[in-house]
Amino acid sequence: MADNEQDVNSDQVLELAAASGYTAYDCEFVALAEQLDVPLITSDKKLIAAFPDVAVPLTMFS
Repeated sequence: MADNEQDVNSDQVLELAAASGYTAYDCEFVALAEQLDVPLITSDKKLIAAFPDVAVPLTMFS
């Protein structure tokens, strides 16, 4: 893959989606953040509540 692209583990994405009820699209971002060991910065309050160990509010950076 190119320098700015990352592979995401599809099994992990599907497990996150099944467990949380979130779309695979949303869970791809969660899985990638976990994989890279970085926070997922978002303004989606429900996503933050569903994944508090990964997702953090955008307001923390303003």
